Amino acid sequence: MTMDRPILSQESFSEDIQKFISYLRGEDTIGNSITIPPMFTDNIAKKLQLLSPIRSIAKVTATSHDKLDVVIDDNGNESSGWVTDSLITTKDNSCLSKVSIHLHQLYSKPRVTFSLLEDESAKVEEVIQDKITLQMASAENKAFLYGDGITQPKGILKYNITTKDYKIDSKTIEGVIGSNNSNIDYKQLIEVMNKLNTKYLYNASWLMSRNVASYIRTIKDQSSGKFVWQNAILPNVPDTLLGYPVVICEDMPNLHKDTKSYCPILFGNFYEGYQIAEKPEIKLLKDPYNAKPFVEFYATKRVGGDVIDFNAIKALILQ
Repeated sequence: MTMDRPILSQESFSEDIQKFISYLRGEDTIGNSITIPPMFTDNIAKKLQLLSPIRSIAKVTATSHDKLDVVIDDNGNESSGWVTDSLITTKDNSCLSKVSIHLHQLYSKPRVTFSLLEDESAKVEEVIQDKITLQMASAENKAFLYGDGITQPKGILKYNITTKDYKIDSKTIEGVIGSNNSNIDYKQLIEVMNKLNTKYLYNASWLMSRNVASYIRTIKDQSSGKFVWQNAILPNVPDTLLGYPVVICEDMPNLHKDTKSYCPILFGNFYEGYQIAEKPEIKLLKDPYNAKPFVEFYATKRVGGDVIDFNAIKALILQ
């Protein structure tokens, strides 16, 4: 049952919201874009956080520039210590480098009917906001995994995954090879976990598709006979696998018998491993003519992403 929209006076809206709603409902607006008010972009950002699995666990930073520069310690050396009364000179063996995360234009093209725009009781601004969120979330999910880094964010699975002679400064992801291209066993899961350095475990999580999760649910601990998957007993709390939360991402590969080599599971501290950069502003352009009988909107924002710590992410490869 839906609630009736409360009757609000024009004074209850801020000037930019009034202008935005007038823009949505008006007709002579083709060729003129508008910036969506912060009230709505904040709502879109919150919903994107819920709808985009990788965004929910990665590091997200707002920027006003077209790129975000991140300084990386390639050797993984700690830069902390204790101050003493004596001056102590230490040798700095760290190797610093810079990763530039360029922002790319993400677009969404929601459509609505003329009748919806003419309906004074309809919350057209919320309808368009929800459509933008769903479309952008879908595009982001794929890009954060498979993006080429040229016209979109660089995806995690776009990097090479090595299963031997791993070097921490090689810009590759360390992986574990499974024994069968459509099966996963208890030992493989443990091996992937053991590859992750202890300092990353505090905020680690599993990333997999629902198809893979359904299979993992059947795996048991070989010593105790208990299932390694534990269902959450509270709402809004993720299920756990071997004690670590599971994040479901439908864009991760499913189990395939005929696929030569693929990665169905990632495990790691994605907050330390993957950086997302974005400009919060969303531009909107209205086109009431070229998509009849609908009115089409063209929404754009700038988003980038890249792996910044390869040691923080591990992978399971099935062949």
